[in-house]
Amino acid sequence: MIVFTTAIMAQSNNQLHRTENAGAGIYNPQAKDISFSVSDIQFWCGTGSNQAIVITAWDDYSTPTALAWGVRWNGSAVALDLLDSIAAYDSRYTFAMSGSLLTNVQFTENGTTMYSPTNYWCYYLNGDWAMNTYDNQTVASGDVIEMSGTCDFDMTTAIAAVNPNAVDTTERIPDATIDHQNILYWVGQGSNEAVIAVNWADPDTCLAWGVRFSDDTITVKAAMDSIACADYRFSYIPGSWGINDIIYNDYQGTRWALTMPEGVYNYWWSNYNGTAAGYAYDEQPLINGDIFKWGDPTCGVVIDTAYGYPSEIAWTTSVTPISVLVSGPFCGAASTEGSQAIEYNDSRIKGWATTCTIVRGHIDIADTNSAYASYGAESDAVGACDNNNLAVVSLGDGGYATLTFEHAISNGEGYDFAVFENSFNDNFLELAFVEVSTDGEHFVRFPSTSLTSSCANIGGNGGIDPTYIDGLAGKYRTGFGTPFDLEQLRDSANINIDSIVYVRIVDVVGTSNPDYATYDQFGNIVIDPYPTNSYSSGFDLDGICVLNWNYTEPEVPESIDDVLTQDIHIYPNPANSQVYCHTNTDGMHQMFIYDMSGRQIISSTFYGTETTLSVDDLAGGVYMIRIDGVNHRLVVKH
Repeated sequence: MIVFTTAIMAQSNNQLHRTENAGAGIYNPQAKDISFSVSDIQFWCGTGSNQAIVITAWDDYSTPTALAWGVRWNGSAVALDLLDSIAAYDSRYTFAMSGSLLTNVQFTENGTTMYSPTNYWCYYLNGDWAMNTYDNQTVASGDVIEMSGTCDFDMTTAIAAVNPNAVDTTERIPDATIDHQNILYWVGQGSNEAVIAVNWADPDTCLAWGVRFSDDTITVKAAMDSIACADYRFSYIPGSWGINDIIYNDYQGTRWALTMPEGVYNYWWSNYNGTAAGYAYDEQPLINGDIFKWGDPTCGVVIDTAYGYPSEIAWTTSVTPISVLVSGPFCGAASTEGSQAIEYNDSRIKGWATTCTIVRGHIDIADTNSAYASYGAESDAVGACDNNNLAVVSLGDGGYATLTFEHAISNGEGYDFAVFENSFNDNFLELAFVEVSTDGEHFVRFPSTSLTSSCANIGGNGGIDPTYIDGLAGKYRTGFGTPFDLEQLRDSANINIDSIVYVRIVDVVGTSNPDYATYDQFGNIVIDPYPTNSYSSGFDLDGICVLNWNYTEPEVPESIDDVLTQDIHIYPNPANSQVYCHTNTDGMHQMFIYDMSGRQIISSTFYGTETTLSVDDLAGGVYMIRIDGVNHRLVVKH
């Protein structure tokens, strides 16, 4: 049962009246009852998704009058609950009971009271006599109750009761509005329609979305959630007692939010059909034809204040319908105009990964009893890729692979490396984060963006629009790599973008479940096919190509003497304890050793044709040894 703030036990006397007066002609099924539209109701009592109309007719008063209220509720209700709700919300309305009989209903305004001189009332339910007492008559959403002081039901019109606490809007500044037929972007399904509009002060802009729904009502919160799920440009931040912020972001450089001066509370105000909203946004119901607007006093005209805050605001900025989304803000699939995909046989490719180490994830991260992904081997991610989408290694949910290269990757012109996955089409995209490191200890992740709706999982066979993702490996089908530019990481700590030795690929767990979800740079959940319950679960790594080396090819010798001059041998390589350096040229030689961040750690001079260098004090890793201006790669393993 619904609960209202006032509880008065009462009963209808329809049965008694019909029995005692059956021969008097008062019960007349041909009597014309009042017809009243929901759209004409001005005073709604209660909140909820169900709604009914209650008409009270003082048809034997000196000036016969009938008033109509609307009542909203959740759950189940009886006729008495509706009367209780009106009495609780409208202090002018009172009624009295005697046992099962409704003996009087009064309405007092401006010192005048309407009442019926009779001592019992009758009521219709949807145009016919109600068959049960008030406390036993179930009512449903859409019902109309009509009460008569004479039981004749001879009135045919009613007046909509007006909330006495409502602000007088007869002289108010008109609030800008928009016809539903002008809305361009509709979300949801159903025959009922409402509009959500948002005013931003800077810039002075008002955008509107349309929401369709099948139930009689929808809350403002549910409508906003529907928009946020469908349109990546719209998001909001709930507060402890309202909305803290509403954000528009097209991810192409335009982002609007409510920017308040320091010390001013960040709070959005709302109105409902041009007047102050009566309920919190998570309770405020919308019905077919409504328009609900958000804004702040800084972008509106304050008409009235209460408790030191604006209580009535008009937003006069014209309402602009938001455009329909055609695609996301990023480039599309491989081979489409503007695509940045790198094909496996691109002439810019200088080399491929030479080693790969993998830590596999579960087939399903939410099921720790599930097996680990097992398809492929580490060697399948090493060397050049081709168009064969079977020669890959699967990482599993949250698994990762760390790869190294013949030479360090450098930040050159344009993209510096590309990651290949084995997607069989342009939309079944299994994604991964990409991280890089100079020392193998400190990794920095490339910024990524995912605008795919995270309101629900897309399933193990679901598709993704590639224009909705950026900065994630796996954006393109097999044979095409996702490129990355180290320039994006220029300001990152603990790496040298001109000497990247390690690249790590981390599988995206594409679930919407926040217990296991992974997030992009903006805090959006990254969605990809999930769950993929097979031994090839997760990102399927095909390989990584290098587009820019940190390596200079030696000059081509012009004579045999030049060959002898440049003939320098370094062994063993990899080295464990000592390194032997031999040159065919006698004399003084300059030798330097640099770590892969470019820091010089050893400088020495030797004479003759050879020298021995201890590497016991060097940490395991990759170094560059430079002798007489010629660079050589040195690997130290202890």
